[in-house]
Amino acid sequence: MVLSKRMSALTLSVLTATLLTLTGCGGGDDAPAAGGGGGTTPANKEVLSGNITTNKTLTKDKVWVLDGLVTVKDGATLTIEAGTTIVGKFGSGVNTSYLVIDKGSKIMADGTESAPIIFTSEKAYDGEAAAVGQWGGVTIIGNAGNSQVKPYEVNTDFVAGTSNMADNSGILRHVKILNSGITMETDKEINGLSFVGVGSGTTVSDITVDNSDDDGVELWGGTVNLTNITISRCTDDHFDIDDGYSGTVKNLKIIQTSGNAAIEMSGATVATFDGLTITQNASLKEGVIYFKGSDAIGAIIKNATITDNVNDASGAIHVEKSSANTASTVFENVTINGTASNTTRFTAVSGAEAAATALKAKFDGGTGNVSLQSGTDKEVLSGNITTNKTLTKDKVWVLDGLVTVKDGATLTIEAGTTIVGKFGSGVNTSYLVIDKGSKIMADGTESAPIIFTSEKAYDGEAAAVGQWGGVTIIGNAGNSQVKPYEVNTDFVAGTSNMADNSGILRHVKILNSGITMETDKEINGLSFVGVGSGTTVSDITVDNSDDDGVELWGGTVNLTNITISRCTDDHFDIDDGYSGTVKNLKIIQTSGNAAIEMSGATVATFDGLTITQNASLKEGVIYFKGSDAIGAIIKNATITDNVNDASGAIHVEKSSANTASTVFENVTINGTASNTTRFTAVTGAEAAATALKAKFDGGTGNTSTQTVAP
Repeated sequence: MVLSKRMSALTLSVLTATLLTLTGCGGGDDAPAAGGGGGTTPANKEVLSGNITTNKTLTKDKVWVLDGLVTVKDGATLTIEAGTTIVGKFGSGVNTSYLVIDKGSKIMADGTESAPIIFTSEKAYDGEAAAVGQWGGVTIIGNAGNSQVKPYEVNTDFVAGTSNMADNSGILRHVKILNSGITMETDKEINGLSFVGVGSGTTVSDITVDNSDDDGVELWGGTVNLTNITISRCTDDHFDIDDGYSGTVKNLKIIQTSGNAAIEMSGATVATFDGLTITQNASLKEGVIYFKGSDAIGAIIKNATITDNVNDASGAIHVEKSSANTASTVFENVTINGTASNTTRFTAVSGAEAAATALKAKFDGGTGNVSLQSGTDKEVLSGNITTNKTLTKDKVWVLDGLVTVKDGATLTIEAGTTIVGKFGSGVNTSYLVIDKGSKIMADGTESAPIIFTSEKAYDGEAAAVGQWGGVTIIGNAGNSQVKPYEVNTDFVAGTSNMADNSGILRHVKILNSGITMETDKEINGLSFVGVGSGTTVSDITVDNSDDDGVELWGGTVNLTNITISRCTDDHFDIDDGYSGTVKNLKIIQTSGNAAIEMSGATVATFDGLTITQNASLKEGVIYFKGSDAIGAIIKNATITDNVNDASGAIHVEKSSANTASTVFENVTINGTASNTTRFTAVTGAEAAATALKAKFDGGTGNTSTQTVAP
């Protein structure tokens, strides 16, 4: 009979886990099992209660039962084997079962992907229906507190130390915390996983918290970094930071079908969230991300997708007080999408409207940010546009295949309009070409930019490179070096007018683009073929291109305030005698071949250049390419070369580079790369690298933080 009961519990557990995975209710691909971790059920349980004051190991051959408060203290280490299950007895008040690792002690819970460590309720483990609030949770107290951190709200016997910001409380890796959360008293709740003043020496990664009757994860102060965190089905906030927490949270995924906020933030702090995915599918009184309280709370939010699917009063970004630290808040590569109306993206409690407006301005002015609506009417564009046409902001305009503006027509795009490209390749690639003699008038504003992106990303799929083609302009300012457009030789630049005007591109974002049609025939995010100086191009963002971000073949067009990131080839590429000026070009490089590639017999000008190299590049930061007499005037530049690779900060391919006409003026080269890699060359072109270094060393206002050797 005992065996029969255990088999029934296991069968229910596996069935529950399967249903959670199929319905998406338990956190998607990482859906937790309801009892026993979904594997074999150990035959014996062992109870843990009271204080653990000497080193102890919990082995996977038993189920360990927390009975009341269990405290690891006095410098003891609690080690938990991979694949172990720990369950909490049901109870409330003084009978609540929860685990506390006190300051000076450690938990070494180092699971694996195939053998995670499971914390769950005894009720669920024994086969009852899994639910929130069936036991307490796990709390770690550290020595990295600060003046904002108070004693642990649930039990004031536990007080964080303030002696060591790099304090090490151990390891939590591949750990699942299920069916937790107990309210001890009003405003005294045990969360699934809590950190009080925990230091950066602690390892926390690959954590799942599901089904908590308060917050999923909460941090009071501390510097601990968290990586690969998945949280779902919490009744209060899914992720909550307080009291000056200052670590980095990387790859946080929240699936929200209940609760008050996905992320709640309070305290005088600016924490960092890098790699954030939130899907809101239930009405929330505190918004998706909530800037809470009267403290100077801010945040750095990067590489995030917030899917806001519910029309409620609190919106995607919600702020409570006018004292929110909007000045230090950063949004970078953040997409807000979903079916909720645009009017509810940035909201505030009455009296804090100015703070919400300021946060929206930071979002609109940030790099690579985009706000989309899946519920807006779409209208398809295909084939040739031969008469004047206006794309209005009340629709989403869908590029289906090659769309060409020709025969002198003008395409006008209202500020705030979104244009998306259908997914396809080869002849089915969606891209926009403005042919010579025609114009594009895409005049966005800082608060209402014009967005080009992929239909995939717009409709809520993960944004990625190569989801559509890009935008190409053909002009009448070509020269003898300029060949027909490599992607489609039907388009050939004219050579009649160096001051030709192809229109306006201002406050435009081009995202998730780049298609290879054939070898050496790639559509870039933004391309110019023989475009003239009468054309206005300013305040452009190109992010996530599966070739170059921007490429220019010949022409005289000037570009101002250009930001480019996450391209797989070159971020900015000039060819075939381009002779304009590029002012205020910013490149953030974590992939690709070169930040700037230059070829052709030309000397272009870069004035106001900021490049940060954070990935190894085979072609250097700035690449003088090919056998042509390529040179450049580079002024007021900062090149941060952080990677020791063979190609360096300035890299040259051929000895025929135009070193004589090259100018460096007020250029700073810094970063952590070794000084032997600042100026480099392909074998045979070493003399050109030496000559470029000499021009740098002899120029006005140039500095390197290291002694540079060619």
